[in-house]
Amino acid sequence: MSADYESDYYYMRSRKARDKPPLWDSFQDPPAKRTSGSDAHWKKLQFVLKLLKLFTYLLVFAVILACSVTAKLVYLYMAGNTNGEVKVRVCSKYLLVDGQVTATRSKLEQIAWVWALIFAFAAPELFTFLRALRITLFKREQRPSGLEVALVTLFELLHVVGLALLTFTVLPQLDVTRGAMLGCCVCFVPALLNILTGTRFQWKSADTLVNVASILAVVAQGSVFLVWPAMSSQLELQLLALPLLLVSFRWWENYANTLASIAYIIRTIRCTRSRYHTYLYVAPLKMAVFGLLGFLLHGENFKEYFTLFFEAWQPHTITLTYTDGLRDTRPLPSNGSSFIKPTTFVSQYPLQSNAWAVVYALLVQVSAAYLCHIFGKFACKIKIQHFSFALPLSLATPVTVVAATLLSQLRAQDICALHSLLPDYLTLQPLGESVAQLGALSLQYALWLWPLWWLAQLWTSWHIWHPHNDKNAPTEKLFVCPWYSGLLVDQCTMMNRRILDWSDEYLAIKSDLTAARDPAVALAADINANASRDIQETDKIPQLIVCATMWHETEDEMMEFLKSIVRLDEDQCARRLAKTHLNGGKADDEYYELETNIFFDDAFVLDPRHCQNKRNPPLNEYVKTLTRTIDKAVFEIYGVNIKIKPPLKIETPYGGRLVWTLPGRTKMVAHLKNKDKIRHKKRWSQVMYMYYLLGFRIMETEQLSARRKAVIAENTFLLALDGDIDFQPHAVQLLIDRMKAIDELGAACGRIHPVGRGPMVWYQKFEYAIGHWLQKATEHVIGCVLCSPGCFSLFRASALMENSVMKRYTLVTSEAMKMVQYDQGEDRWLCTLLLKQGSRVEYCAASDAYTHSPEYFNEFYNQRRRWVPSTMANIYDILADADTVVKKNNSISTLYIMYQGMLMLGTVLGPGTIFLMMVGALVAVFSIDIWTAFLWNFFPILCFILSCVYLKQKFQLLIAFVISAIYCLVMMAVLIGIVVQMIEDGPLAPASMFFLLVAVQITLAGLMHPQEFLALLCGIIYYITIPSMYMLLMIYSVFNMNDVSWGTREGPVLRDDDGESVEPHLPGWLNDPLLIDSELGEVSLVEQRFWKDLIKQYLKPLELSKEQKQSMDDDLKELRNMIAFAFVMVNAIFVLIVFLLQLKKDYLHLKWPIDPTDFITFDRDNLQVDIYRQYKELDPIGLCFVVFFGVILVIQFIAMFFHRFGTMSQLLATVQLNWFRSNSQLSDEDAALELSGNAVNIARRLQRPRRLFDEDELDSNHYDELSVGQEDNHRESMVRRQTICRLHESRNAEHSDYSDLVRNFERRFFGEADLNVRNLPLSRKSVKLLQQRRSVAKENAAAMPGGTPTPKPGLRPPLLPVNAKKVSFRANTMEIYDNGGYEHTEF
Repeated sequence: MSADYESDYYYMRSRKARDKPPLWDSFQDPPAKRTSGSDAHWKKLQFVLKLLKLFTYLLVFAVILACSVTAKLVYLYMAGNTNGEVKVRVCSKYLLVDGQVTATRSKLEQIAWVWALIFAFAAPELFTFLRALRITLFKREQRPSGLEVALVTLFELLHVVGLALLTFTVLPQLDVTRGAMLGCCVCFVPALLNILTGTRFQWKSADTLVNVASILAVVAQGSVFLVWPAMSSQLELQLLALPLLLVSFRWWENYANTLASIAYIIRTIRCTRSRYHTYLYVAPLKMAVFGLLGFLLHGENFKEYFTLFFEAWQPHTITLTYTDGLRDTRPLPSNGSSFIKPTTFVSQYPLQSNAWAVVYALLVQVSAAYLCHIFGKFACKIKIQHFSFALPLSLATPVTVVAATLLSQLRAQDICALHSLLPDYLTLQPLGESVAQLGALSLQYALWLWPLWWLAQLWTSWHIWHPHNDKNAPTEKLFVCPWYSGLLVDQCTMMNRRILDWSDEYLAIKSDLTAARDPAVALAADINANASRDIQETDKIPQLIVCATMWHETEDEMMEFLKSIVRLDEDQCARRLAKTHLNGGKADDEYYELETNIFFDDAFVLDPRHCQNKRNPPLNEYVKTLTRTIDKAVFEIYGVNIKIKPPLKIETPYGGRLVWTLPGRTKMVAHLKNKDKIRHKKRWSQVMYMYYLLGFRIMETEQLSARRKAVIAENTFLLALDGDIDFQPHAVQLLIDRMKAIDELGAACGRIHPVGRGPMVWYQKFEYAIGHWLQKATEHVIGCVLCSPGCFSLFRASALMENSVMKRYTLVTSEAMKMVQYDQGEDRWLCTLLLKQGSRVEYCAASDAYTHSPEYFNEFYNQRRRWVPSTMANIYDILADADTVVKKNNSISTLYIMYQGMLMLGTVLGPGTIFLMMVGALVAVFSIDIWTAFLWNFFPILCFILSCVYLKQKFQLLIAFVISAIYCLVMMAVLIGIVVQMIEDGPLAPASMFFLLVAVQITLAGLMHPQEFLALLCGIIYYITIPSMYMLLMIYSVFNMNDVSWGTREGPVLRDDDGESVEPHLPGWLNDPLLIDSELGEVSLVEQRFWKDLIKQYLKPLELSKEQKQSMDDDLKELRNMIAFAFVMVNAIFVLIVFLLQLKKDYLHLKWPIDPTDFITFDRDNLQVDIYRQYKELDPIGLCFVVFFGVILVIQFIAMFFHRFGTMSQLLATVQLNWFRSNSQLSDEDAALELSGNAVNIARRLQRPRRLFDEDELDSNHYDELSVGQEDNHRESMVRRQTICRLHESRNAEHSDYSDLVRNFERRFFGEADLNVRNLPLSRKSVKLLQQRRSVAKENAAAMPGGTPTPKPGLRPPLLPVNAKKVSFRANTMEIYDNGGYEHTEF
């Protein structure tokens, strides 16, 4: 039966709905419900990610709340201890006295706390400085203007002055309760600006209420300026308004961004990365100003803060004042103790301070503030802001007030209560000594106003409850200022959180409208502004255009690709139906439009022996395979026989075009290239689709303004694919999320997994894993990725349309070096062009794709023979033009160029390094002399180099295979020898340590990628093939760089499966039997003119004369000779130098200081005992290797750690946690949100066809419930009976047509049967709301002219007469053609 399943005859016959097979042939072979390679890991990961996200919700909430409260409490504690006038009651219980003991803070103690406060303030400023330094060093950032520096410095210093006044004058005079209450009174300036800029509130019907609430918030914030100063005679409190007002200036920018009068200022100092240059100077200045103000305001001699600094941080004397019993208000027991004098007197005793008390307080405060900020930023990035960010920060102030009051009152009533937590001579200043006094002072100081101040703070920071950022948005899009204020971390985090992320374009318009201009400039700006107003919301919807290139893919490879496209079509259809029918026309956050284009090289048979008419050439077997495989791919995805309507066939100036309408009503267009009409190969296919989709479809649309075209280009993404790729829709969505989050991102690639069988595939699994874990992750973190592979990458249209990208990509060169760079690695060259124009390229590790990799040695070598020269040529191009690249690209710095230079040097010297390593390994393992080991390695390499010069490639590959096999055996012996040497020398020997460090690093990398951990098992293959891949392969690639053929998929054209001889003349493609039922269409005259002009300008087939071809071959050989000679000479000189140094290692070596060996000898003749120590020697080879590669490995490991954290954030941001819902307490708004969040899953379930033998329909017979014996020994028989019954039912029943997902959805959604929403996370209220919307949709459909018919199960829509007719394709888009009854609405 499997043979019938695989045959085309089975598929063609099984899809004839009207022909019922005989009973003897009614058995079925439906596809199993299994996940493909691209989906298997994601399915397993879903549940784990949900558990992890639940844990993250709770952890982040707890950390932010606890850290914000702790940071504020310790800050108040530190500030209170700078007051030397307050006497602290000390617990006398542990002093063996029975009277009242008080402590007076010494000058040294106060100086220590002043420095601690300065350090606590300086810690986040130091972090800001280090971040700014890292970005300015590793990123190319524009320098700020003088006005920007001046404005930023002004407002930052105002904040610093206010914070210093608050810290060193106000808080030391207050108790901790009132000090904690003051934390929510630093919002006056934001509250005042909030009245003027209330645009963030979307409550159009409540403008008056919003304004009144904003005014009341200002009044509440301002009341503290009058209430407490009026009740106090202290000057520090009477001037309370000044520090509070100055502190609130820090966040004015976040609240003033919509005022037209100051839009120019905001544009000047808005938080772009240019501000990091400013903070290189501002951060140290702020630390210095705060420190100087602290010294001046505290009041001690200025010099003593420095002269007594070290003494203050060491144990010093605290003076205790003891008062005897007669002076005490409490009765003293008369026990005759020697410590109690019979007379009344006051005495003083010294007490040594705890030197670590200040250090612990400082560390706790800095750590708590840092964790609060980091976890808050993390919560915003992964979209858990409501519960884990806004809620804990809103609760932080009241929790701090309550905690401060409880702790201080507990200490006041029992001075020994906190003895184990705080030193006795330090305390939290209480508001009252007793509960009664606490209540009286609360009324006296009008503390009942504090809840109003807190509510005013909540109202002013209400924007944190309504986040608008994208998932995993950069820090600059989340917060206005780069870091935080450590002393007011909760208020700073709330006020610093961006209200809106204003774009440069909007700010430029606002500034232009408010600035004084001459009439001509004003008129131009007004025209530009009017043009921007025609931008529609649909222009901002991501347009995903799949661009796949095909050539000689096999049927299995095409199957994986087509299944991926069908899954993408199903996902887009579900989102479209959810938007139309379930969400009232509102698209979900991940909505996108979809179109698929396949560009098929050499699609026609042009051999005159088989092609009778050049204008109508036959299709080759690869195109036929694609046409036959589509139905099979749909069958594999949906598990039911679906007949895709025959494609529309169109003649085009470049060959032909086939247009399919997939079940989800998205288009899949196969562009069939005739190499006699248009230039072939992959790069020219890319030029073809870039100019067609971007140049023609966007730029040539006359009804669009330039601004609309720019917006559309920003939101149009080309998904470049190979014809064998396997991926899931969520992988594409992750790439789109990165594009939406980062404006300057021009390209993004995913994690590529090689698939196949055999040792070569195992090697590539480990190689790809290490390359992505370390190399690509490092490039992403410290710079940007240099190559986004064309098998699975997403490109932004606007980045491709930049100057010197698309245009330069069309260059045809006769220069040999550029020919290697341009045509051998077109994907890398395209990324090089993007990088040179300032675009960023990123690596998204969570986006998985699977591609077929070479399974045989020769195929692998030929693939890398093409990759290696192009990679080195493109990297050399960037290094040679480093100044321009660093100047234009924000993500590339001089240090990053140096890092790439180190890798380039390591690549060039790789063969020499491996050669020397093999020499050293043979000496160590086989105990032979160094010259013998040298010759054993030299002669095979010399033999292979000579073969590469004089022999054909097939003989070169044979010799390489033999030498590689020998080296594999040697490497196994070397591995055993290394283990033995490690046992003998110990793990701290140089060679042992480096080997262990590399092994540990790779193992940790695997542990940090748990889904790919099994790739480590392939590491043994990778290890034993190191000489082959890093020495022989490099030699083979360099000596064959004159070969510019593709190297893979060079097989002969496929023959017919039945093995019959090919007819002398094959039928033309328009008359091919596979397309006999297809309709005939045509392209518009405008598009025909475009294709003719494009072909004439850029894509005309290259017709080279024999002399030109010979000249090109000669140039390539000359380049090969030059590069090969330089390559050999550089490695030979390197080997010679290091080898000669190795011969003199007895004189030229370093002593390894770790783990020396001690020896004791006894000289019997002289009766002398000698004791000496012998150090291990680090030879020149080991020194160079450890230093060079050790630095690279450390950089890569650190970068990988940061990248893994970003990947985890991206995964958590995409996971929806829908486990917890309350049916009873769910509001209507929450029910609507829940329904909206599940709308896509509902639509996906309602549109999906019913698989063979599935029981998801309500009218299906459930054979599981047949009452036929329940004994275990009858279960197998029951299963057989169930299958037989189903076969009869399936044969006799009318089969529903599931070829159109939209009609499947409408049949169920507009039908009378209940919707199947089982196992969906919907509450009863949400289900009820769904039913209400369904009823309304039915009524609206019935009210439409003609109504919307309710399809009956089992009946397909009537078919229109199948008459060939011509259908036009418009200039800017493809008009929907009549699909023969398969679709009834346009999309």
